Amino acid sequence: MARNWDTTNKTKIAILSSSLVFSCLSSQVFASGFALLEQNVTNLGLAYSGTAALAEDASTGYYNPAGLTRLGESEVVLSGILIQGDFDLTATATSSFNPAFPINLTPFAVRGSNEDNPGTLNFVPTFHLSKRIDDRWIFGFNVTTPFGLNTHYDEDSIARYLATNSKLQTVDFSPSIAYEFSPCFAVGFGADALWGKAILEARTGTGTVATDGFQKNHAEGWGYGWHAGVLWTPRLSTRLGITYRSHINYHAEGNSESLVPLINGTIFGFGPAEGTYTLNRVRSHLTFPETWTASLFHCFTDQFAVTADAAWTNWSRVHTLRLRFEPNRGLPIFAGNLPVDFTSGIDTDTWEHFKDSRRVALGLVYTHDANWLFRIGTAYDQSPIRDEFRTARLPDEDRVWVALGGAFTVNEAFRIDFGYAHLFFDDASINERAPFIAGSDTPITHATLKGEYKGSADLVGIQIRYDFV
Repeated sequence: MARNWDTTNKTKIAILSSSLVFSCLSSQVFASGFALLEQNVTNLGLAYSGTAALAEDASTGYYNPAGLTRLGESEVVLSGILIQGDFDLTATATSSFNPAFPINLTPFAVRGSNEDNPGTLNFVPTFHLSKRIDDRWIFGFNVTTPFGLNTHYDEDSIARYLATNSKLQTVDFSPSIAYEFSPCFAVGFGADALWGKAILEARTGTGTVATDGFQKNHAEGWGYGWHAGVLWTPRLSTRLGITYRSHINYHAEGNSESLVPLINGTIFGFGPAEGTYTLNRVRSHLTFPETWTASLFHCFTDQFAVTADAAWTNWSRVHTLRLRFEPNRGLPIFAGNLPVDFTSGIDTDTWEHFKDSRRVALGLVYTHDANWLFRIGTAYDQSPIRDEFRTARLPDEDRVWVALGGAFTVNEAFRIDFGYAHLFFDDASINERAPFIAGSDTPITHATLKGEYKGSADLVGIQIRYDFV
């Protein structure tokens, strides 16, 4: 039978839980450090150039709602993109241990593989609808996935004490309305209701896989924002679009559960041999940043057109992330045979210090005939992540896009779009350590990770458009 712990020891275990949960949740939620551009396949082959000016189908409701005025009576667009990320990690140094415990141990190297690839295969689906109200007004509705990430480290990975599984899912429900003042000028605006869910895991321990414990966390919630855009057509061959997507204040809440690891048959040498299961509630207030985009579409001839994008995202509003904990007073009281500890965790800070990011893109459209058109494009996309604050959950860096695609018009009502892109990431260094006790510069654990990532990604998409004519 497990003996009771005193309050001091319970509090210190709660501190360890707080640290790891915070690392799981905040880093993963802001794994949208690269927001997902992949909300249609129309622009995929153009490396997402011309997004606010192309206005070819109902997906323009997401990129620039003013573009809806160029559409016909009613239209539905369904798209899906497969994203395969590869981020080969070679670790050079790690350490582990919890300095909050009153025993004289120093950090030591973590046992495990020093090579891993947290990249995974992901699917991004979207739905777009447009419905004309009259000659000047048109309504749009978009269901998209504007933020997301899915990374996975092996449970014997040398990075396991900072991250194992990290998954963020978001769904944005976005109605829009557009009005055409004249054939040359239109405006549009709409609202965004964003739902998000994070499923996040890490290991806890002192260097040996066999004695590791775990952290399992999930949190979900809603955030709200708005978007607006204008579309100017100075000539029949030229369109200029500007769009703005507001920041979204996102509130998440969920459960944090952990099993304290064992040392020599007991928890860090003084706990019960079978361990203690901890269950807390966790809350966080997060902010997704605003974005400005300016786009160009210009036809040189009946067959050739150029597209361009310049975008800015205000990631610098992401500076310090704080997570708050409170005891979970509900059931269950036992997890198997393990006693449940309801001690509240200690609030923690992670210093992110994101920087504003910029993106430029250029594309070319070739219309072969009434049925076929082809696209190529390239882009340079900055990451908001600074080298000194990069995390294992978000091994992001600046990247270059190379893309190609096309479309086949089956008949007056039905069209199929397809596209492919390859992303070349700059090599990324990591020198990560555990979060800090809130309001201080004292790290909660000695968990660290140093190393290098080599990254790339492949995107393949297909889209179906149906016009109600």
